[in-house]
Amino acid sequence: MKPELREKILAFNRKRSEEGEKATDMDIIVGKLLALPPGQLKKVLDNEALAVLAKYGYDNGGAV
Repeated sequence: MKPELREKILAFNRKRSEEGEKATDMDIIVGKLLALPPGQLKKVLDNEALAVLAKYGYDNGGAV
């Protein structure tokens, strides 16, 4: 295998691994947020926070 191709493959695999780690981190955060009582959740999940969550594929589903 050519060294250039090998490096491209390794770079792709590193990027996918990092994306998986970010998704797992976001799952942990969202799980903790969902455990909050509704009143506290509304304080935490303002428009800015909801925009960040939406960026990573999370939707509040009209719950907040």
